[in-house]
Amino acid sequence: MAYQINSANVLSSVNTPNPATVYNFLRPNAFKFVIKDLPKVAYTCQSANLPSIQMGFAVQPTPFIDLPRIGDKINFSEFTIRFLISEDMVNYKELLDWLVALGFPNSYNEFGGFVGERLNRFPFIRLASGETEAAAYSDGTLTILDSANNPKTNIIFKDLFPTAVEALDFDITSSSVEFFVGIATFKYRTFEIEALN
Repeated sequence: MAYQINSANVLSSVNTPNPATVYNFLRPNAFKFVIKDLPKVAYTCQSANLPSIQMGFAVQPTPFIDLPRIGDKINFSEFTIRFLISEDMVNYKELLDWLVALGFPNSYNEFGGFVGERLNRFPFIRLASGETEAAAYSDGTLTILDSANNPKTNIIFKDLFPTAVEALDFDITSSSVEFFVGIATFKYRTFEIEALN
């Protein structure tokens, strides 16, 4: 017996919207960002991006057209935030200290000292030898707020670390008072989207 589609029922369900369904759309200006292991700093973000994801692909040659084939690795784009800098520059300085320690421009002790001071804040990783070592990365959470400004969704960036903090240009000739906005760029292992309710 062949399966018969009842097209009248299908068209009726498609063309008749459910009156109980109410859509609240995602707002681009309702969010906050925190870095787990920098608890002193709550970043007052002006903007943040949900990075793009790309997957590589292979091309299979044929006598006719070349066929794209599914790749095997995903590439995550950089995560960038723009944030208001506090007058004492504490949030800017914490990011700058983190970045300088990762690059240790003056001595090897800069990295060891940075991680050593934060052993209770930064996670440990287990090396192939079985020993543990403090890692100088952290998780970061971009929290999306709903229409009532309640947390609705968390975007959790795993193993986050800064790769750039952009320059600040002081200018005494500026006639208007505009607060400094810092720009920081991060790399991370992956991100996850977590619904809160």
